[in-house]
Amino acid sequence: MNWHWINWVVIFIYFLGIVGIGIYFSKKNESTSDYFRGAGKIPAWVTACSIYATALSSLSFMAIPVSIFKNGWIMGMAPLGVILMVLWSAKTFVPFFRSLEVETAYEYLEKRFDKKFRFIGSITFIVFHIIRIAIILYLPILALTVALPRINPMFLVGIVGFLCVTYTSLGGIKAVVWSDAIQTIVLLFGAAIITISGIIKLPTDIKVFEALNRADKIITPDMFSLNLAGKTLIGIIIGGFLSSIYAYVGSQDIVQRYSTTKSVEEAKKSLYMNIPLLLTSIIIFLGMGSGLYLFFTYSQTLPKNISGNAILPYFVVNYIPTGLSGLVIAAIFAATQSTVSSSLNSVAICVAADIVKPFYKIMDDKLELKIGKYSSWVVGSISSVLAFRFLEVGQGDIFLYFQFITGLLGGPIAGLFLVGIFIKKADSKDAWMGFLISIFVAFYIGNPMGVMDILLGYSKPQIFEFLISLITIGSCIIISWISNKIRTYIKLDIVRS
Repeated sequence: MNWHWINWVVIFIYFLGIVGIGIYFSKKNESTSDYFRGAGKIPAWVTACSIYATALSSLSFMAIPVSIFKNGWIMGMAPLGVILMVLWSAKTFVPFFRSLEVETAYEYLEKRFDKKFRFIGSITFIVFHIIRIAIILYLPILALTVALPRINPMFLVGIVGFLCVTYTSLGGIKAVVWSDAIQTIVLLFGAAIITISGIIKLPTDIKVFEALNRADKIITPDMFSLNLAGKTLIGIIIGGFLSSIYAYVGSQDIVQRYSTTKSVEEAKKSLYMNIPLLLTSIIIFLGMGSGLYLFFTYSQTLPKNISGNAILPYFVVNYIPTGLSGLVIAAIFAATQSTVSSSLNSVAICVAADIVKPFYKIMDDKLELKIGKYSSWVVGSISSVLAFRFLEVGQGDIFLYFQFITGLLGGPIAGLFLVGIFIKKADSKDAWMGFLISIFVAFYIGNPMGVMDILLGYSKPQIFEFLISLITIGSCIIISWISNKIRTYIKLDIVRS
């Protein structure tokens, strides 16, 4: 084990800097507009880094390289699909949401359909992000329990969760996006250290690309197959696109960023700036995954007791020099905090504006701000408890599990937004029909907690997790469209009669 007190100093300095950002911006929040939208004065490049860092969580930073380690480069190509979604969002959804006078994305569902959809959309978002925060807290804690097994993991969860909530609650969206910009730099630097450390330790007679090619890591046997349900290039790209629809269309944490810049053009620019960052994601994922594979194939033997998601932290602690290993652990924390802080701030406005505010005829701005801040603490606590559960029982391939959660909870809501935006004649009855069928489909293909086992002869369909969003979103849109056509035909038939 190569762990030294200097690593703790590096991590402490990182945490101190992030909390300092929260304290600095706490003096600049005088209203909910400042706290939740940055008063529309945040530079485009900072918003771009924030969107990127929000998506590039500890989940991505640790789990995707492990998937590449196991399955090859194909598992790092999902950002190509996300780029397609970014282009679509910049052209269509940024202007659309900027034109709405709403506090949250789900307020649009109320204006377009009815109040129930606003409540359901917001509750779904809150539940989704409670689970997301728990998973994202779980991974860095796993990293440090591998590094320092004598430290109580519950203590680590408490510390990480507390620090995230503290600077988010103090500084609001300004603290979140500016810290995201710093965390993006830390993330990229940490990824570079892992990649270089894995490759430079190889025997001199090993040629990197030849070794990877012999192991079918660069081009996998089924890479160019047209099978959408397997680990194929087209399946991964389409899956990456579909899995990101909810994030860019129906998820408050990303949609909220559309309103933090001073104009529509600046908001578009922030998305376009994400394209080179997403391409960088591919490079760093392939680099880390390949470096880990080559190192544990040709330089050292991976212990049998090290599970898949623990490979990266095990490598960092044992084979990266003192000081640099502390910086990489700080990068893992950066990946965690960027996503958790974004989730907490966006959940806060959903609770205040969508759940509590409707019960008031007129809510004072200061009260709404106070409710939002308290909500961050409550959600952070619940997610920490759920993270404890993951520490106890584990969670297999955490990245694919998260894709399942995205499809199950996010797909039907994303479908609602697309119905509202693109099917102009659809009303609330059509939306309800599509939404309910989509929910049933999501449960049928996911079978959460075995609830579908009550159906006689039920057998869970074998569907690659990336494609769950395609089925759930598609079912909502198609059923809503069919419902609208049938109801329109019936009305016309009655008029003719």
